[in-house]
Amino acid sequence: MSNKHGIHGWLCRLFGCRKGRKKKLVFFEYSIGLAISKTERQNMLELKITNEQKIPVELKPVTAAGKPAELDGKPAVSVVAGDSTFEQSEDGKTITLISSDTPGDTQFLIEADADLGEGVETISDIVKLTVEGAKAASLGLVAGTAVPK
Repeated sequence: MSNKHGIHGWLCRLFGCRKGRKKKLVFFEYSIGLAISKTERQNMLELKITNEQKIPVELKPVTAAGKPAELDGKPAVSVVAGDSTFEQSEDGKTITLISSDTPGDTQFLIEADADLGEGVETISDIVKLTVEGAKAASLGLVAGTAVPK
């Protein structure tokens, strides 16, 4: 392999290897530590619907590693800002967001207890629901009563 190609060539260009010279020794130091789990905070859930729609949101709690987890009790849902409303299933794990009649944004706060014991460790997420005005689908022509000319 020539000095122009491969790792040897790259090292020679970096450190100056030439014929007739003594080879330079190069050492690379590195260390490996303990694995660190990634904990990415998911952005808020953002949904868009028209003012004629509703949309179900299902809670599927997971651990920091992404494995399924349980919650202690029924999650609490509240409207932080906006005019849309919601209906919550009996077990609390499905929340149906219902659009307001007027376009605009609504933010819903969903809170639950992650501690399965006697203590309380509240976790929460926000859902942003953007309501757009429904567009016309037909002209809706309606004939009036006929009159003499």
